[in-house]
Amino acid sequence: MIGSLFLISIVVLSQAATLIRFADAHALAIVFWRLVFATLLLAPLGLRRGGWKQAATLSRSERWQLFASGVLIFVHFFFFFRSVQETSIANSTILFSLNPVFTAIGAWVLFRERVSKHLVVALTVGILGVAVLFGETWAQAEAAGSWQGNLYGILSAACFSGYILTGKRVRASMANTTYATWIYAQAALYGGFACLALDIPLGGYTPTTWWAFLALAVLPTLLGHALFTYCLNYLNITFMSCMTLVEPLLAALVAYWLFSEPFTAWAGAAFVLTCVSVLALYWPSVRTRLWSDSAGEAA
Repeated sequence: MIGSLFLISIVVLSQAATLIRFADAHALAIVFWRLVFATLLLAPLGLRRGGWKQAATLSRSERWQLFASGVLIFVHFFFFFRSVQETSIANSTILFSLNPVFTAIGAWVLFRERVSKHLVVALTVGILGVAVLFGETWAQAEAAGSWQGNLYGILSAACFSGYILTGKRVRASMANTTYATWIYAQAALYGGFACLALDIPLGGYTPTTWWAFLALAVLPTLLGHALFTYCLNYLNITFMSCMTLVEPLLAALVAYWLFSEPFTAWAGAAFVLTCVSVLALYWPSVRTRLWSDSAGEAA
């Protein structure tokens, strides 16, 4: 049962990029409406049972961290949406899957966590994966403009890692639904201000685009993350983190089916390098897990 729920969460999360393609709107407008709908749907759960009180009792430092997390998740969404709009879905999702490596680097910078040889290997291989995708961009003249989309993909991964790191302490002081409600509400507000400042329309969209906004809020934002968080109580976090590497492949397969978007040899090489990078980062935990399982079977 838990395995099925986890599989559903992976499939749903992997299709965020596909849904973005159906939204014929500026990336900032997609961010705004996705998070407005997500906030409205989540608020009844997030703000009941002392949800307001939890936010009011945060220390000044924790409030600044909550603010920083909201800014970073907003910027992450913006960069990821722009990436999907300007390069292939495969490239966007592969580059975003490097976020565990960025998180480890951030933990070293912010929390002075030890730099292990596994992190060095992960970073080196991850850079090779990025280089492969940029090499594809410059090798194919017709894709020369997509280097910006690739760059946005890297920035989205870095901002997501920043969001994880800055919210680390605050999440321990708030319920998950309460924390998510405050974060999404903040990010929606920033998206609304940005649209107004840049004169980006917030209405007049086709029914398909409105359905895409709503689907982004319900499926990856709420259902996918909710199931993934629930499964954390029952499954090994290292296993779950490594399994998220399947998401770029699932996204690329659906993109090929719906949009005839090819999964190039360059993307395949970058995918392999990204997998190696993340697995190298988690290798101590993976090795311990495999060893304990083998020992258990032998006994």
